[in-house]
Amino acid sequence: MQFNIRTKLFISYSSIFLLILIAAGMGVYSFVRLTIEKNIESELQQSTNILLNLVETAAEVSLKNYLRATAEKNLEITEFFHQRTLKGELTEEEAKNQVAEIFLHQHIGESGYIYAIDSGGVLQIHPQPSLVGVNISQYNFVTVQKKKKTGYLVYDWQNPGEKHKRGKALYMAYFAPWDWIISVSTYRSEFRQLVKLEDFRKKILAVSFGKTGYSYVMDLKGNLIVHPKLEGRNILGEKNAKGRYFIQEICERKKGKIIYPWQNPGDSTAREKLVIFNFIPQFQWIVASSSYLDEFFAP
Repeated sequence: MQFNIRTKLFISYSSIFLLILIAAGMGVYSFVRLTIEKNIESELQQSTNILLNLVETAAEVSLKNYLRATAEKNLEITEFFHQRTLKGELTEEEAKNQVAEIFLHQHIGESGYIYAIDSGGVLQIHPQPSLVGVNISQYNFVTVQKKKKTGYLVYDWQNPGEKHKRGKALYMAYFAPWDWIISVSTYRSEFRQLVKLEDFRKKILAVSFGKTGYSYVMDLKGNLIVHPKLEGRNILGEKNAKGRYFIQEICERKKGKIIYPWQNPGDSTAREKLVIFNFIPQFQWIVASSSYLDEFFAP
C-alpha cells in the first residue's frame, strides 16, 4: 500500500511478464523435449530396421550359399557314381543305391535333409522309405521344382500333426542322366544353425548411439547372439532398478519400444534407458537398439 503508482505498475507488469516467460519457457521446453524424444526414437527405429534387414539379408545369403554348396557337392557325388556305371564298375541300380545312402546320411541343420525327385514329380530318394516312388506333384513347390529343376526356392510346409505351417527353403541341382532333381531342404526356423555370425557381427557392433548406446541381437529365450560385452550369456532373468523383468517383456512383445531405469555397476544412480526392438520370425531373433536418454538430452 505504501508503493506509488509507478512501482505498483512495474511490479504488476513484471509479474505478468515473468509468468508469461515461465509459461512460454515451459512450453518451449516441453516442445523441444518431445521433438528430441521423437528424433531419438526415429533414429533408433531406423537403425533397428537397417540392422533387421542386414541380418535377414546376410542370413538369407549365408543359407542360400550353404544349401547351394551342399547341392552342388552331392551333384558331383552323383556324377562320380554315374561315371563308374559308364566304366562298368557298377550297375546303375547299385550306383543309385550307394548315392541314396550317401544322401540319407547327411543332415541339414537340425532336421533338414536331402531328397530327389524326377521331372514327373515322383520321389526317387527320401528319408521316409514309404514315400519313395510316390508322386507329390500336387504340392505347389514341387510344380516349381519340376519347372525350374535348378535354383533356390522358399515355401511353407505343414507336417501331419502340426498345427501351423513353417517356412522351408531348398536348393536344387539337376542331374540329367538319371533325371534327378537333387534337393537340399531345411526349415527356415533352423536357419540360425547355418548362419555365419561373422557375416554381420562387426556391422552390428559398429553401430553406436550417444556415448554408450549400442545394438544387439538375442533369441526369444534371452540368449545374446550378438552383444558388445555379454555375447553368449542368457539375460532373461535380468531386472531393472525397479524390479521389472524388462527382458522377458521384450521377448514376449517381440516388437516395439520400452523405457526402463538401469544402473550399471559403478554408477551411483539408475538412468533411463530406451530400447527399440524388432523381430525376425524365421530365426526367432530380436534385433534391438538401446541408449541412455540423458546422453541424447545432454546437448
